[in-house]
Amino acid sequence: METIRQRIARLHAAEEAVALRRHLHQYPDLSEQETPTMNLLCEKLDALGIPYEKNVAETGIVALIRGASEGPVIGLRADMDALPIQEDHPELPWRSQHDGVMHACGHDAHTAVLLGAATVLASMKDELHGSVKLFFQPAEETIGGAERMIAAGCLENPHVDYTLGLHVSPDLPAGQIGIKYGQMYAASDMLTLKIYGKSCHGAHPDEGVDAIVIAANIINAVQTFVSRNVSATDSAVCTFGTIHGGNVRNQIADYVEMTGIIRTLDPQTRMFARERVRTICEQTAAMLGGRAELIVEPSYSPLINDDAVVDTVRETAAEILGAENVILRKVPSLGVEDFAYFAAERPSCFYHLGCAVDDPKRCVAHSRFFDIDEACIPVGIELQVANVLALMNR
Repeated sequence: METIRQRIARLHAAEEAVALRRHLHQYPDLSEQETPTMNLLCEKLDALGIPYEKNVAETGIVALIRGASEGPVIGLRADMDALPIQEDHPELPWRSQHDGVMHACGHDAHTAVLLGAATVLASMKDELHGSVKLFFQPAEETIGGAERMIAAGCLENPHVDYTLGLHVSPDLPAGQIGIKYGQMYAASDMLTLKIYGKSCHGAHPDEGVDAIVIAANIINAVQTFVSRNVSATDSAVCTFGTIHGGNVRNQIADYVEMTGIIRTLDPQTRMFARERVRTICEQTAAMLGGRAELIVEPSYSPLINDDAVVDTVRETAAEILGAENVILRKVPSLGVEDFAYFAAERPSCFYHLGCAVDDPKRCVAHSRFFDIDEACIPVGIELQVANVLALMNR
């Protein structure tokens, strides 16, 4: 029987996937602006004879490879959007041609791996005991695309039994994967804090209420919530990433607005964190003569892998890469990932695909220097195809 690796070579799937990754890297699209990427992928799917629906969740694609016989339906997901970052790779032939936009998180590689896997799976549809749905997802970096694609029905008609996703990981070399049982990523809540004071001349601060001083005290006080109110065996993060206030240098500011995030792993800690931060903000402002209003917008849910599906991926990867190259992650990340919505709906596994390059500064995601070892792409293709076959034959 022809192996997956031999089929990848015969179809030139890896070479074409690398070429696609380079094109996407050169012409990246921001979240909610992925129409050029969507149209290019539709052309590729047409060439492969894979039927699809476009404009799902505005700029996403759902495609279907229907196998010859009935069996499980496996969903494979890749995110497509880039980041508003100016790339710093002047020597790279396929560096971004869009000023201020860059694939700094590897979504170009994810999309290339998915299309490569689709190429292989489409070539063997007459051998498949089940079907494969392909989810090319928009807006992972901003408003989220997974939840909207699910709401649009991507997990039905036909009903999806399992979903798989991956993310390039610059802390592992190509040829290794990172895998995690249970909770893999945190929940996120977005914060908007409005602080109201009283304006006056900067030379007479006693006549006003300084919103900037209130903001400074809140920033310091909020950090004690993590260090003194969250168990040392649990995890939480509260970060204010923006602060805006004041109009001129010699005036006491009467208004400051800050935005940030809370990240938590435990559902009870999540609820506690929201209320504890709210209390700190409101009471600190009141103590200093002002007023604070905290707006909490619940964001991504925690990503929780299914143990049985993780077992399948772990066994498949051990056969292909060697057990020593399957790295078991012991603790979850406080980052977030909207594949969580797929994992909440179906038994799923999300795993890390090693992609590290030799230069450490290029191994930092969301950096203008970020790059990948493209040797990870054929590895990802082989793994995803093998995972699909393993789940179909469980």
